[in-house]
Amino acid sequence: MQLRSRRALADYIDLLGVSERQLARSAGLSHSTVNHLVTGRRNSCSLRTAVAIERALDCPPGLLFSPDTDADRLAMYRLWADSEAKAGERAGGHGDH
Repeated sequence: MQLRSRRALADYIDLLGVSERQLARSAGLSHSTVNHLVTGRRNSCSLRTAVAIERALDCPPGLLFSPDTDADRLAMYRLWADSEAKAGERAGGHGDH
C-alpha cells in the first residue's frame, strides 16, 4: 500500500492530538513503523499496516493509503470490515439478541 502523503499522515496525527507512540500502540504496530512512514523513510507498507493505521486514526479506508491493485482495494475493504466486526464483538455488540 502506497502512503498518499507523509505530510497528510503527520497532519492527521497532529489534528487528533496523538503521538506517534500512541498511534503505534493503538494500531498494534511498532513505533518505528509509524515513524518511518511519518518521516518519509518509508512510503509504503503492508495492507494490514495501512488498515491498522487508518482504523486507529478512525479515518475512512483509503484516505491515507492507496491500494496498489484492485485486488488490494478489495482486500482493504474486507480487512476493514473484519476489523469493525471484531471491534463490535469486543464492545459486546453481538447482534444475536
